[in-house]
Amino acid sequence: MTTDNPALKAAAEYLANPRFHQTVTIASGDKHGDVLISYSECGHLESSNDVEIPTILFTPGMFGSRYLGTFMHAFGQKHGVRVLVPDRFGFGKTQNVGADDRIKDWVAILPKFLEALGIKHVALASHSAGTLYNMNLLWHSRQILHPQHPMVFFFAPFVDGACSNAALISSLQVFPVFALSQWNKLAKFFVVQASGTIEASSGILGQMAQALTPGNQEPSEREKNMRAIERDYGPAYDTQVELERLMVRGMFEQETAGANWEAVNCLKKGAKGAWDEADNMHDLVDRIVSREKETQSKGQPGKLAVSIYFAESDIMTGKKGQDYFQSCWAEASTAHGQCVDTRVRTVEKTSHDSVLTNVETLADMFELVSEMKSS
Repeated sequence: MTTDNPALKAAAEYLANPRFHQTVTIASGDKHGDVLISYSECGHLESSNDVEIPTILFTPGMFGSRYLGTFMHAFGQKHGVRVLVPDRFGFGKTQNVGADDRIKDWVAILPKFLEALGIKHVALASHSAGTLYNMNLLWHSRQILHPQHPMVFFFAPFVDGACSNAALISSLQVFPVFALSQWNKLAKFFVVQASGTIEASSGILGQMAQALTPGNQEPSEREKNMRAIERDYGPAYDTQVELERLMVRGMFEQETAGANWEAVNCLKKGAKGAWDEADNMHDLVDRIVSREKETQSKGQPGKLAVSIYFAESDIMTGKKGQDYFQSCWAEASTAHGQCVDTRVRTVEKTSHDSVLTNVETLADMFELVSEMKSS
């Protein structure tokens, strides 16, 4: 690294934060034995006076790397919120697991991950294909949400291609499973060599498409967003630009083979039931909301708050997929007496990737999660 580029130096120092490169070993108690998980901890730093820090457990999309949440650090610092981003199976130092079991096994291990870190409650946030994990986590481990302020946030939620008919997903269906065994290497070429940057998120498919069809997001909108982050949260614009490049390079310098099985899963080319409870999203949402109504009738204090942030143009989910995901929650809420607070917002001039890095949506999430401090 040259020292005559202050922005590059600042970005490298930012990303070298040891809090972003931690490990913990979990006694899973199942076929995987002891599991070492690498993870990043961003945002607010715990002090001796903190009883329970408001914490977000962030689940990135197909490329489930801890690097894809480090850009949230400045937001967490300002709002007093901690963000945890564990490397999923096959990323960083976390061992790989095949397509058939990776969602079910990962969801089972996450409460043990939180327990090992001494964390009782979190808000759930996901982007893109991370939706599949968080929907299952919401069903299987509802107890990890804050009792007074249970929250879940979906950024550009991904749904079954059969429900979205998204052109990109349909075109990828022609890939045989054996070809997807090199998916991470193909993505590395497009994102690192061909495109040279990533929008600090996990929509690698969308990023590849943007590299092939430039102009999906006007540079001026990207710059406006970065300038707003610079104004309100600190990292300079030039530093953010360099940070994008260093994040994706750092991610691909470590293990990313898990993306191959993630691609198999997203395209539903693995075993039936690999999505676990999320295989039928409509049915799962109905069961989740029905259970919320039942627990409220028993005196549960907190009403589940669901925030959904759609991109104006989403190459991964498409308008039909967005309508499907929104209708799942709307129909369940109507059927069960509005026992869940659902907020839906379509963010103008955003793509599948950029909706996650949008300063307004991030500020909205962090402000809501910071309310946990009052309880």
